[in-house]
Amino acid sequence: MSSDATLTSSATVDEVWDLIEQTSTPDEVAFTVLAAMSSDGDLRAQIGGAASRERPAKAADKRPDAALAYVRAITVEGFRGVGPQASLVLEPRPGLTVVSGRNGSGKSSFAEAFEYAVTGRSYRWENKKSKVWQDAWRNLHHGNPCRIGVEVVQQPEGEDDAQRVLIAARWDEGGDLDDATTWARIAGGENQPVASLGWDRPAELYRPILSYDEIGGLFEERQSALYDALNKILGLDEITDATARISLVIKEIGDERKRANGLRLALRKVLATADDPRAGTVNKALASKPYKLDVVEKEIAGAESPQQRLIQELKACADSVLVDQAAVDVAVNDYRSALEQKLGAAETALELLSTRTTLLRDAQRYVTEAEAADCPVCETPLPAEWRQQVAATIEDNAGAIEAHADIIDGWKAASRQVSELVADLPDISLDGSGLDEVDAYRAAVARLRELPEQSAVAEHVSAEWPRVIAAHEALTVGAARRADELTDAWAPLVEEIVTWLSAEKAARENDAALDNLNDAKKWLNDHGSQLRDQRMQPIVDSARDIWSRLKQESDVDLGAIELLGTGTQRRVALTGSVDGEDTGVLSVMSQGELHALALALFIPRATVGDSPFGFLFLDDPIQAMDPAKIDGFLAVLQEIAKTRQVVVFSHDDRLPTAIRRLSVDATLLEVSREPGSKISVKRAEVTADRYAADAYSLIRDEGVPAHVKNAAGPGLFRLAVESAAKQRYFHECTRTGVAYAKAEEDWAKLTGTKACVAVSLGRDPKESLGGWQSPHSHPHRNNVMGICTVGVHEGGVLGLDDVRDLRKTVRDLLGSK
Repeated sequence: MSSDATLTSSATVDEVWDLIEQTSTPDEVAFTVLAAMSSDGDLRAQIGGAASRERPAKAADKRPDAALAYVRAITVEGFRGVGPQASLVLEPRPGLTVVSGRNGSGKSSFAEAFEYAVTGRSYRWENKKSKVWQDAWRNLHHGNPCRIGVEVVQQPEGEDDAQRVLIAARWDEGGDLDDATTWARIAGGENQPVASLGWDRPAELYRPILSYDEIGGLFEERQSALYDALNKILGLDEITDATARISLVIKEIGDERKRANGLRLALRKVLATADDPRAGTVNKALASKPYKLDVVEKEIAGAESPQQRLIQELKACADSVLVDQAAVDVAVNDYRSALEQKLGAAETALELLSTRTTLLRDAQRYVTEAEAADCPVCETPLPAEWRQQVAATIEDNAGAIEAHADIIDGWKAASRQVSELVADLPDISLDGSGLDEVDAYRAAVARLRELPEQSAVAEHVSAEWPRVIAAHEALTVGAARRADELTDAWAPLVEEIVTWLSAEKAARENDAALDNLNDAKKWLNDHGSQLRDQRMQPIVDSARDIWSRLKQESDVDLGAIELLGTGTQRRVALTGSVDGEDTGVLSVMSQGELHALALALFIPRATVGDSPFGFLFLDDPIQAMDPAKIDGFLAVLQEIAKTRQVVVFSHDDRLPTAIRRLSVDATLLEVSREPGSKISVKRAEVTADRYAADAYSLIRDEGVPAHVKNAAGPGLFRLAVESAAKQRYFHECTRTGVAYAKAEEDWAKLTGTKACVAVSLGRDPKESLGGWQSPHSHPHRNNVMGICTVGVHEGGVLGLDDVRDLRKTVRDLLGSK
């Protein structure tokens, strides 16, 4: 069975379907799982039988990721600690940048401005309870205009050139924090909503910005918050959402079943105490599953119900009407009168008169037909007027006979009317009614129907009829009362039965669906954990690796990281060991160790491959770290900086010091604050300068043997020049819109210092540097390039003048062509 609707597909859906096939999951459960993963509408359609019953098409092969976005500049004015407009300019490519400055210098204002522009929120503001803190977002010295601008560089899919994108926020004078006007604009395009960049969801999942407050609060918030953050990264929020959808529908349907069951229990208690036999019948039908709904429906409908028939008979009896006394009196008087007339007429004389009339008619017909003159009986001559006399006599006799016949007919009619009145009295049984009035009425009717001889009928009926009427009246009153009693007792029960019956039918319609939903939820819980463990493992491995570098002198080893529980019981279980003893790690860690662990969990989350962000911003991550962990943290940053633009804001000099000490390739920026919230940003020390400083220190160090200086010194010169050339090259690539991946690829192909310098100057790598290193016009460059080439291979005696030439050459590369 299929329909036009099709279930959505994704990589997670594909994995789920594979597990469904591997576990031989029943179709009803399988499609309930898939519908729940799609949407609430699809789930409800599946329950109603209207959803697709076909396997969803496999998700399309994952498209190649677009180039990551890197930050080029953050410009702030009138926001937080920044008064007049100030900009933090960064290299929009992978690498490590440390922005340092004392507390209150304004460095965190750049971080917060960036966080607000990219995510539309600030962790610090949302989690600080003080209203004063929340209201202190507009600069006191320069509160208007108040605006933020973040320029990022990214390469859209299918395009060769990188493009700049501006993300901006502006507040009108007097406006609140939430009143900002925000927009995004691709270079050369129109303003559009920030949401058009498609970063809302990734910013929530991968959150490439982490502040000290968030690090400290990671384990202070509810365990469910950390669970949700990690679960979303795993891409299993589809399963979480599906489980939530199923749980909601289960509650709705389960509530219907609970309601029906509750109504049944309450109804049985009521039915058990009712005297009505129908209540007993219904109660028996509800005694055990399956409940006999057909029996219940018959009882409440009255079909084949003796009790209902009795009520109907009682109501019919109560509504019955007898012939009133006046009509009976008329009938009795008519009977009495007719009887008197009948008795007053001589029946024998009437019979003889009738016989004589018949003889005269026969004689008359004979004389007429035979034309006889003699009497046909005595044969004596008939008088001449005989015929006239006979005719007159016959006519008189006929009138008398007719009058007498009318008397007889009248008496018969009166007698029949009385008989019918008596016979037509209703025969009422009302078996089981328990009414004494029934017997009284029946006895009165029986006495009335025992009619005496005709002469006593009138008196009998006149005497007994009033008794029948009185008995009938008493009976109708009793029948009406009894009908009301039975109806009143049953009606409320019927209402309760109908209420339960309706709820039971509704619950039954969804009982099968409820079973499927419970099975589907169990399937998701069981197999969702399996998928979660599979996807969690790379993050766990990464977190362990990071922790192993961060922990330094810590005795705590990180073990498993598990997402456990469901609903309100979901939590993250972090296990490990201390000095070889297994334990839950959170309870034994110091504050500094907790901060390091938070970073170990955050960094894999922020650097997941599906993230569109090529940057990672950390605001004061080392604040709670002891010195032993700084070197480990720097090693982690170096590794991340190979593929990400890492920007670290630090209020102290420990991290920059470690970078200088370990000669880590990084850009160091310093933020300072002047009166009136004037913020300035300057480069603290470029990598090339560090190499030059190292060369200077090497040459000045009298404790280093000369042969070591002669062998190592040229190498430091070469590192300094190539580092300056690389910085210049990537800066120009960014300015001209060359994608970072293309620039990195081309740079990696270069061999030799001369090629690096040539490319940074915009020349062919095989082209001679010519006038750029002319010994006449630029002798310092010529000297340095000789040290970087011949000196590296053959060694050379270096002096402080050579270091001065190196520094001038580095400045030339970084400053001008």
